[in-house]
Amino acid sequence: MKTRNQTKLLAFMALYAALYVVLKTVGNFIPFLQMPNGGSIEIELIAVFIASWHLGWSYGIGVAMLSWLITFVMGSGRWFLNPMQYALDYFIPLIVVGIASLLGGRGKNRFVIGVIISMILKYASNVLSGVYYWPEGAAAGSVPAWIYSLNYNLWYNLVTAVVCALVVPLLINRLQKAKFID
Repeated sequence: MKTRNQTKLLAFMALYAALYVVLKTVGNFIPFLQMPNGGSIEIELIAVFIASWHLGWSYGIGVAMLSWLITFVMGSGRWFLNPMQYALDYFIPLIVVGIASLLGGRGKNRFVIGVIISMILKYASNVLSGVYYWPEGAAAGSVPAWIYSLNYNLWYNLVTAVVCALVVPLLINRLQKAKFID
């Protein structure tokens, strides 16, 4: 019986990773979701959020990393200055989305709380990357770099948070009613 459960788990991980890739690809074709200097409204995070609650936070991280690997091989996420910038822009944000079920607690609004906390941590990671590695016309770490990065990263992360906070609980509730997930 253990082999059957492991196969089912791997199948769900592949499903969520595939959904991530499809949503990311679709999002890349919608111009108003893209920011001019990188970043976008990331509808693909919906797949990782749902995976986190369905499979657990540790498998949520696994789905996030598998999704990153597939999209990297396909040509996405290749803005690389150094390992720390790459971690702040890609790995850390996906990991905090993968642990959303751990951050959401047990209450009635756990899905929304998990999404909001994850997106705040993702935003903080994106801001740090912007301050130290992408300052537009300012010295890294300077006040103008902080102001620019805080403002630039706020809008697409805020919209992503709102979309995910609305969509993820609805999808999870529908999947639970259909007895697709517990």
